[in-house]
Amino acid sequence: MKTKRLLLGIAISTLLLANCSKENNNIDDCTGCSLVNYNTIEEFFEENGIPTQEFVVDGDNGGSITGDQGTIITFQPNSFLDQNGTAVTGNVDIKIKEIFSASDMVLSNRPTNAVNPGGENTFLLSEGETEILAEQNGAPLNLAPGKSIRIRVPSSGGADPAMGAFLGTVDADDNIVWNQFFNTEVVFQSAPDSYLYDVFDMGWTNCDKFYSYPGAKTTNYVDLTSSPNADEARVFIIFKENNLPAVVSFTQTYSDGVQSYVNSLPVGLEVTYVGLTIKDNQQYMATKRVTIQNDEYVNLEFSPVSTDEIKDALELLN
Repeated sequence: MKTKRLLLGIAISTLLLANCSKENNNIDDCTGCSLVNYNTIEEFFEENGIPTQEFVVDGDNGGSITGDQGTIITFQPNSFLDQNGTAVTGNVDIKIKEIFSASDMVLSNRPTNAVNPGGENTFLLSEGETEILAEQNGAPLNLAPGKSIRIRVPSSGGADPAMGAFLGTVDADDNIVWNQFFNTEVVFQSAPDSYLYDVFDMGWTNCDKFYSYPGAKTTNYVDLTSSPNADEARVFIIFKENNLPAVVSFTQTYSDGVQSYVNSLPVGLEVTYVGLTIKDNQQYMATKRVTIQNDEYVNLEFSPVSTDEIKDALELLN
């Protein structure tokens, strides 16, 4: 296991340094790294996040669609209302996104940060995130009262009674937090392995379970004072359990950078820190494999990178 972690670290480091020269230790000096046409981290996510898939269903009769990654979404007849509350007939444009991997969660800024039933900040192990939007003639539609959307997502972890359905709330800074909803049953089905559940609104949904850890938990801090652009920096931790990804975004700040939710990180858990930022149209990335320690302060070393290098490094963490 130690050998595998070492090889992973070497592979990521090689990718990050492949085209970038830092011989004079000037972090802004990058020979061979092409500049991008955006200069904010939000634009990075918009440019590199999971693409939208488009379908058409009949508003009168409903129907099913299947996403590129195997998500099956079924709409009941007469499910849609326009913004005035009028029933919609005819063709309805459906837009979906499917996210199953840690790399896509980072690239789309859709981590598994959550709030548990007790109101505590925590995180999830995911079987698949799905966004569903409906439009007609470019105008957004709502789901009619009493109607539901059935979602079937492929399963990687197998049957687990702890799996639940979650709704995602996106704030003004495009950060998402997941809350479990209890008015639906999540059912495991085999051949092929999948989870089936109903949702009652448009937007982001997730088939997940809360990460359970019996040991001590702590708060960790990431010092961003030496990063190229702390204001645009985003920091994530990535790990897997039972073949399910968890990606946690550090959205809270402290004087020198960002921190995890208070007393939320399991002490002794092996994770990979990923930092992304952008300055003067140049992207930067940092990765660091660590074992969570009590009240730890983590320093990340950012290197200038191309978009392909970011994607390749994240792919190794799936």
